[in-house]
Amino acid sequence: MATIKDVANEAGVSIATVSHYLNNTRYVSPDLADKVQTAIQKTGYFEKIQKKQQNNYKVGKYSEIAIVIPSFKSTLYSKVGAVIVNELEKEGYQTITYFHNDDISKESNIITNLSQKKSIAGVIIVPVSREKKQFKKIIQKNIPLVFLNRQVDFTGQNVIFTDSKEAIYKGSTHLLNAGHEEIAFIIEEDQFSNTKEKIEGFKLAFKEYNIPLNNELMIIVDKSNMKELERKITHVWTQIKPTTFLAGSNSVTLILMKVMSRLGVNIPDEVSVIGYGDEEWTEIITPPLTNIKHNINKLGIQSANVLLDNINQLADIETKLQIPMNLSIHRSTQVIGKGPFGEKPVSPEELTFSSKDAELLKSNNFRVAISFHFGGTAWTRLYEDGIRHILTKYGVSIVSITDAHFDPELQVAQLEGLRIQKPDAIIAIPADDELTAKQFKSIAQETKLIFMSHVPEGIEKNEYSACVSVNERESGYNTAVLLGNYFKEEDSVRIGFIGHGAPFYGTHLRDAVAKDLIKSNFPNISIADEQYFYKIERTYEICKKMITDNPDIKGLYISWDHPALRAIEALKELGREDIAIFTFDLDNEIATYLAKDHMVKGLSTQRPYEQGLAVGLATAKALINKDKDKYIAVQPYTVEAQNLLKAWKDIMSEPAPSEIEEIVKGKIT
Repeated sequence: MATIKDVANEAGVSIATVSHYLNNTRYVSPDLADKVQTAIQKTGYFEKIQKKQQNNYKVGKYSEIAIVIPSFKSTLYSKVGAVIVNELEKEGYQTITYFHNDDISKESNIITNLSQKKSIAGVIIVPVSREKKQFKKIIQKNIPLVFLNRQVDFTGQNVIFTDSKEAIYKGSTHLLNAGHEEIAFIIEEDQFSNTKEKIEGFKLAFKEYNIPLNNELMIIVDKSNMKELERKITHVWTQIKPTTFLAGSNSVTLILMKVMSRLGVNIPDEVSVIGYGDEEWTEIITPPLTNIKHNINKLGIQSANVLLDNINQLADIETKLQIPMNLSIHRSTQVIGKGPFGEKPVSPEELTFSSKDAELLKSNNFRVAISFHFGGTAWTRLYEDGIRHILTKYGVSIVSITDAHFDPELQVAQLEGLRIQKPDAIIAIPADDELTAKQFKSIAQETKLIFMSHVPEGIEKNEYSACVSVNERESGYNTAVLLGNYFKEEDSVRIGFIGHGAPFYGTHLRDAVAKDLIKSNFPNISIADEQYFYKIERTYEICKKMITDNPDIKGLYISWDHPALRAIEALKELGREDIAIFTFDLDNEIATYLAKDHMVKGLSTQRPYEQGLAVGLATAKALINKDKDKYIAVQPYTVEAQNLLKAWKDIMSEPAPSEIEEIVKGKIT
């Protein structure tokens, strides 16, 4: 008779996918579900399913399995219990659930009762006591026993528990990768909280990143004193102002969010939050919480399987399994960008002017020139509009604007032309890091320099007034999360990574952040091929070869929209319009694909108008010698099909083109 492995091989999917489909334990896409169902029919496996469904429950001696948990108020144990029941019923066992409410005497009574019942074939228990004598009656009767999620202080028993040390380590490194160093870690202390292991995970992350730990931000409270927890959270927020809170348990997460709400703290704009636990409310609040979650299915299935192996005498005397937890990434954390010299970012809102500053600007008739690396796009137009808005307000004139068409040699010549005009400041986005650097160093001796996006190699901090950029670290983070969440329900996904080969600070940083995040937070995704382009046109050939060599690739990361469009041309020619693309920056053509939900599935975009405003403010500050803020960062914007129309209006300051609006509204109706 066919096996589940035969079905998986026939369908071309993993055994886990077949299991999830059969048991309804995880979402399986319609396409994969059709493949599995066809394979079930073709292999004859449906006969085995029917036979199992026709089996009656076991009766009499050794027919029942006891599940002993604290209470069904616990989201974790109610969900794990449901998985265990499902697994055991497949084997014909009836289950009976007991609740001890973390009361050691109730646990003792339950154990005594179970040891006297001849129908009990095995026990899965979340223990209250850690001592062997508490469970002696069951052990002496040779009733198979599995301890769930709490360790006991004796050997020779089966224990299935979550790896809480690794879980907190994973949450901490996620924050450290995002630029956070002032992390407030909140943990409750009782006999079941694995406090020691969680603290070890937190400290290990800081040690590996070589970042000193601020002990004032380690909040440890007694579980029975939640009022004290509220007081400590309030104190830490009002007095120390950490950039993020990391919760160490489900109850801490709830209290933390209540305190943040009461204090009117905006998440993630004012502070980032990572929660801990499995409550569904964490995903439906605004914003949804990034959360450390138990692997419910694996906990339940492994507990049931270990017990069944013991009942059937297929297992060793002792099994000790640690189940990794998952980091579910949503929108409650913000990425802290850093400037070219490690500077902390300044928000454009912090660039303010007094009436005296404004008068000084208007009375000097300052003149400014702009050198763009590439023009003719909505991005350039919006950037220029933002700069003009601010400079016109303060009486500053723009004497010339050039477009280098991504040609560094042309930009060098253009910069020399601008220099001859003797402007009081030059605003520039370098076309490369090397060829233009010498010219910029020379210009810096004569006039103020304000860079857009990045600073060329070799330029010292004292040679320019400011660098204004989107938070490129967060841009890379956003797109990686979009890609990871798109494929999170699939067991094994191979993607292609097409980055920008030129050593631009901005694109290099976001590509690196995206790659690291995919590798560290989405273990079901592997990068099948990684290629880099220097000229946009080359993306066509790079993509074509990548997919030809790796036809199993399901998704592509591409460094921004223009090379993404060249890649789309290659994919269309190959007949591979099934591949999902994730990229950066919003423009008409890429937005059309996104609106149709055709190939392009999501992107992180700059806010060119807001960045232009920030450049205008930074330039105005520089002109009156108030240029102490070297790095000004603007937050990026995450765009998917469902928020495309709003995003377009927010970014472009006008409604989306009618053809895009018609596509989106047509899909809704």
